[in-house]
Amino acid sequence: MKKSANTLLILILSLPFVAFGQKGEKRAPSLDFGLYLGGSNYMGEFTKGSMPLWSKTKLAGGLIARYNYGPYLTFKGTAVYGKIEGSDKNFSDDNYRRRRNLSFKSDIVEFSVQAEWNILGYENTRTTYAWSPYLFAGLSVFRFNPKAQFTYVSGLHDPTLQSQDGDWIELQPLGTEGQETTKFNDKRRYALTQVSIPLGVGAKWQLNDHWAFGVDLGMRKTFTDYLDDVSSIYVDNIIVGGASGPMAVALKDRSGEVGEAPFENGDLRGNSKTKDWYMIGGLTLTYRILGGRQPCFNF
Repeated sequence: MKKSANTLLILILSLPFVAFGQKGEKRAPSLDFGLYLGGSNYMGEFTKGSMPLWSKTKLAGGLIARYNYGPYLTFKGTAVYGKIEGSDKNFSDDNYRRRRNLSFKSDIVEFSVQAEWNILGYENTRTTYAWSPYLFAGLSVFRFNPKAQFTYVSGLHDPTLQSQDGDWIELQPLGTEGQETTKFNDKRRYALTQVSIPLGVGAKWQLNDHWAFGVDLGMRKTFTDYLDDVSSIYVDNIIVGGASGPMAVALKDRSGEVGEAPFENGDLRGNSKTKDWYMIGGLTLTYRILGGRQPCFNF
């Protein structure tokens, strides 16, 4: 899916030039505003291959605005909230994942601007009850914050942590892979606000002069491998604990919670050669608040 998404991105980036070259009946621009409701998911260290774990799709929703510049080109802005999560417990047949025993969840708050290329041309008028499939791409700013639920095990964890049994702990401040420790001082903590490139497909239908309905599915290409707080290698307990305390030690390596031997310093914790992705898909219902009237003909 990731390779297909990269190919789709190259195609979509060329579409505005195609759109401006299309000929057809010109309509006045219009502005639509409405709601977005769907689901969110992710691909990273807690998925396999290039597909998300569809059973872990979470509810997502937000607001959408569309500026219909012409039949073939629409500009869109969205504000969406969703959730993503992953766990090694989803792959009980994988010995390495069973031993690693890591998990996370995170909220995703995204603000995005996109361009849609309406493949068939989109007429926002009741006289045609128009519809069109479309491709889209753009730029997003998103906020995430991975957390893990701590489970206290007597004899394994520092006794001072017992009061936090069952708590959801923010992972980025802990530097679970040695970020900003004395040995890895040049390895900065990942930023919780980042940019992504949304790209995907959809279709929309004009129900009457004002209301329109749509459906889309979009991948988000990110530039971080830390949506799930897992990327590179295990770092020695003394290094991590000395910088961030016993909770960092407890959550960086959770193999002991399932009776497995702890990982050694330098063992692989994730795959730093690939970046994480997240996805948002759903339904839109919009209402035209400005424009959209058919201009008068000139003779």
